Amino acid sequence: MWTREKKKLSFRQIIKYIRLLCFIIVAIIVFLFVKEKIVKRDSIPEIISKSTLEKVINVSDLSTFEAIYNGVASVANEEKPENIDYYVSYEAKVKAGIDFEQVNLEVNEDEKRITVTLPEVKITDVNVDIASLDYIFMNKRANTETVSAQAYKKCIEDVTNESNSTTAIYELAKQNAHNIVEALIKPFVEQLDSKYELKIN
Repeated sequence: MWTREKKKLSFRQIIKYIRLLCFIIVAIIVFLFVKEKIVKRDSIPEIISKSTLEKVINVSDLSTFEAIYNGVASVANEEKPENIDYYVSYEAKVKAGIDFEQVNLEVNEDEKRITVTLPEVKITDVNVDIASLDYIFMNKRANTETVSAQAYKKCIEDVTNESNSTTAIYELAKQNAHNIVEALIKPFVEQLDSKYELKIN
């Protein structure tokens, strides 16, 4: 009885060892498979190139600065341009920015330098609030049914001319564009290769 029980226990132990061995073999195979995948993935590093950086700054919105403008436009008499029919005050929003599709990128791998050249800032949108129009008539005959349409057109002309001649709008829009491009590119570059220098013109 004792001998048979001993053989029976030995057989159970063998089964346990076989199961344990199979488990270890499977674990090793899984480990090697996962390791190979990780090595392959890490062996293909993302490269800093012009095309990858262009994808990073793929921004659809052109406006980088918005200003609220309060102005007064003068409307002259059509028959006698030297005479003013009325003045109209208005409130407008002016947007300025750059076309991000026109941003020029240069990557110098030897010197580890990325040069970004921004295009010229332009006025991208002028919006006059027609509800804000307020009139002072010098010629009461000018107060007709079509005065609002005429005044609205003159206000757009006035704010456009004022915006084009105001350098502060362009300077602020360019500075904001500079900050946006830097905020988009710098973290991406530092993550891949911190040795690269970013220069924005």
